[in-house]
Amino acid sequence: MMGMAAMLGAVLATAATAADELPRYRLEPGMALTYKGSGHSQYTESASASESEVTAWVVGRKPDGSVALVMRQGSRYASAVGSKPPELGKAPMDYEYGRFDLFPDGRLGPEDEVGHGIQPGTYFPRLPDDRAQADSGWSTPSGFEVRKSGPLRAEPGGWSFPSASEGPENRVYEATNRMTVHFDAGRGLMRRVESEHSQGYGIQGKGTGTIELVSLETLDAGALDAFARGAEAYFAAVQALGAAYRDGAGDPEKLEAALATAKEALARARDAATVPAFREALDRRVEGFDSTARYSLDYARRKAEVVGKPAAGWKAPGLDGREHDLADYRGKVVVLDFWYRGCGWCIRAMPQMNEVAERFAGKPVAVLGLNTDSDAADARLVVEVMGLKYDTIRIDRELPEKYGVQGFPTVIVVDREGVVSDVHVGYSKDLRDKLTKS
Repeated sequence: MMGMAAMLGAVLATAATAADELPRYRLEPGMALTYKGSGHSQYTESASASESEVTAWVVGRKPDGSVALVMRQGSRYASAVGSKPPELGKAPMDYEYGRFDLFPDGRLGPEDEVGHGIQPGTYFPRLPDDRAQADSGWSTPSGFEVRKSGPLRAEPGGWSFPSASEGPENRVYEATNRMTVHFDAGRGLMRRVESEHSQGYGIQGKGTGTIELVSLETLDAGALDAFARGAEAYFAAVQALGAAYRDGAGDPEKLEAALATAKEALARARDAATVPAFREALDRRVEGFDSTARYSLDYARRKAEVVGKPAAGWKAPGLDGREHDLADYRGKVVVLDFWYRGCGWCIRAMPQMNEVAERFAGKPVAVLGLNTDSDAADARLVVEVMGLKYDTIRIDRELPEKYGVQGFPTVIVVDREGVVSDVHVGYSKDLRDKLTKS
């Protein structure tokens, strides 16, 4: 049995080794890492509790030195009035799947399919490139923000480093999001994260959370091959389903036929699935299919009622102090972006809207932001923080209804004759390209 002096010496030796090296992920095909997390938040009039469970399977190694991962991210959440944290009970986890390639330094490959709600950077945060970054800190673009990390600190068994997100949404929502990452030098992976967050706009409050590595297993060659084939079949089914929605967009009858075919294909994929994790995921998609399809068909019908019809007229004041009248823009293509401060996806779409405005500057195109906030100060703050390069108009809450707007952001394109020619609902990574084409 190791004595206390020997144990202390081993710990100090590990810490010294950590100080001389850089953290790197050392993942091998067949590894299955599971993390569990919990969090509590206290708001002005309520409290919330959450739990998470994430498993990442390493399914292969790429020629470029990266490894291919499939991630299942699950969560459950509960809230209650008052200051006492609510009980989460035995509600099942709501799981999402994604896949991506990961390099030893935490860079992600270009062809990732992280999926909604999947956050690779939380479990595989970016690591420093070199000793200079380790000593002074490093910055990593992360979706809509920049995550600033470091400096690296040696600790028994590895390293730790602080990390915080910085971006326009921090100012728009008076928000902070910080975490401390603990990296295991021996196993080459993140072992623990402590986090804290706060928000001063809208739902005001703050909270803390932790994430812990709870298991590290290895699949044998046969199990890994079966899992990899199951993953390919699952993502192929999901991609086919997405293609059905895209193919029928804008035409209710075409969409209804495409969805009927997609539902049958999804059921066949579920019946053929042999990996329990993917069969359960496909089960949930089959069970929720009709509800999602009804929503999509309803949206397609609402869009059909607007596209090809004269745009509803309006007059409203702009933040620039002058009156704006849609009729004054006749002869130009008009792009109407409906938004409000509390809509996070609206804020995230604005950089692309800026790019569209710049792309068509000097041409017969007008990009207009239609803001529904009751307080003009909210609109002014967003315009300033986001550096909007197009006019913002203050509208009442009735105008979105006249355009069939039910979700934000909604972007409506009106042609030179004053007729609605296209509608885009929600945020997408290729919104700029879609609008440019429109």
